Amino acid sequence: MKEQLTHQLKDKTKRTETDKLLGKKPFVTVMYRWVLFIINFYARVRQQLKIDYDSFIIIQTTASHALYHLNKKNINKKEVESYEELDAEWDKIANSKSSIVETLENKEAANLSKLTISSICLVAGLPKETVRRKVNMLVKKGLLKSSQAKGIQIGTQYKKIFNEFVPVTAKDLVKMLKAWEKSGVLKKIINSDL
Repeated sequence: MKEQLTHQLKDKTKRTETDKLLGKKPFVTVMYRWVLFIINFYARVRQQLKIDYDSFIIIQTTASHALYHLNKKNINKKEVESYEELDAEWDKIANSKSSIVETLENKEAANLSKLTISSICLVAGLPKETVRRKVNMLVKKGLLKSSQAKGIQIGTQYKKIFNEFVPVTAKDLVKMLKAWEKSGVLKKIINSDL
């Protein structure tokens, strides 16, 4: 009994600011809005894009690879700042006969930085055969393109995701964040040591 009481007392004193924040009532409302956002997001992946979530993660891993190289290229130039400018870059990348690195940087770095099925497996935490099968399906749909020499890249149909899915997701995210801000929890989260 004494041991149990000591253990409970230690647990109470270990509570951090984060624990206190997460235990407050407004956080329940915030968490509810977060869960609704995630449910809506997953449902839109399936309904609007007509692909499963693993395929969506593979596409986003491929897009993040392109964004990484785009950011690396523009680190000091600040060439791509707006939605429209990024849209133009996606076109350039998707329609290029070269690899993403050749398109944005230089040919010498291209072989070192192509995106492979193994790389996607590591990032997405999916089995290799699953990734291979889904990449092949996504290539057939034009959402990705793939070659031995250039690796896996976004395809010409990626614009559908970028033009239709991204703006709705951004609006939903802003709506959720405004609700968080209104409740006062957003400021608490930003200022906490999460």
